[in-house]
This record gives sequence, structure tokens and C-alpha cells, in this order.
Amino acid sequence: MRTTDLVGAAEFRRACGQFATGVTAVTAADPADTIAALAVNSFTSVSLDPAQVLVCVGVTTSSYPVVSRAARLAVHVLAADQEALAKRLATSGLTGAERLADVAWTPGPGGEPLLAGTAARLAGTVSRRVPSGDHLILIVDVDHVENGAADSGALAFHRGTFAVLPSAQGAEPVQHPKGDTE
Repeated sequence: MRTTDLVGAAEFRRACGQFATGVTAVTAADPADTIAALAVNSFTSVSLDPAQVLVCVGVTTSSYPVVSRAARLAVHVLAADQEALAKRLATSGLTGAERLADVAWTPGPGGEPLLAGTAARLAGTVSRRVPSGDHLILIVDVDHVENGAADSGALAFHRGTFAVLPSAQGAEPVQHPKGDTE
């Protein structure tokens, strides 16, 4: 039985929209060097050792064919001033190359675009692909990390709307006892 058999899809989407998330850009290049670029808010760290993250990509997105074949991908944590980029990456009907027109980037080790000006960049090899419902879960073994400016605020998404979180520079980080961060 599917979730939508138990609850309505709109109700489920509205409930999930109550969870505020960060906004990432996922980029990849397939073996034919076709580029994918899309906005993703289904992103999380999986493991510190080894360093792994995961992203979820809808199977109906125009980027899915490229992302599903790519050996590597990059995840970019978008900064507070990158709402326009997030909206462009979420625009349907554009190719990855069109979404990145006029965006500064350099090719990563596997050809994946590494975008300039983001709060953080993580890139690596896709180690697992897990089909789940109408999405593909991609687990990435991270081998490349770059942090942007420490004073960058964050771009967030809540109830279908972008929001800016100010920089927490100078704030005291929350200390978690080892093993008690979940």
C-alpha cells in the first residue's frame, strides 16, 4: 500500500513543507558529458567516516536521466544571496547547460560542474542508487569539500517559500556529546 492510498498527496506534501530545509544545487555530468543541474532540498549527511551524503532526485525531473547515470556528482549548499540561482535550477523545461548559462563554474574531477560562490561544495563518487517511490536516493562518497565565506548566511525553504537565515558567525556552536547528535 502506498502512502497516497492512506492520505492525499496534497496533504502529505503540505505536511512535509512544514519542515524547513536548506537549499542545495546538485550538478553532474554523465558519460556523454551531458550536464545536469537542479535544486534539491532532500539532502543530508549520512556518515562522517567515511564521509557520505545523500540526495533524492525525482524520477520525473528533466535532470534524472543524467543524474541516474553519473558516476560522480557535486552538492552545493546555496548561500543567502543565491535565491535567483535556486529558482533557475528549479525551472522545468531547461537543460542543465541552460540552467547554468551565465553561472561561473569549473569542472570537477569527473566533469561535474563545481559552482562558484556557494556556501559549501561537496563532490564525490555515487556509491549507491536506491529507487524509492517516485525518487532515486543517491549516496555519495565525498572526496572533495570546499567551504565558502564564513560570514555567508543560508538560503532556506519553508512552506514553498525561500527564506534567508542570517550568518551565525561569532555565535557559540552547539556542543553535542559524541554519539548523541541524532
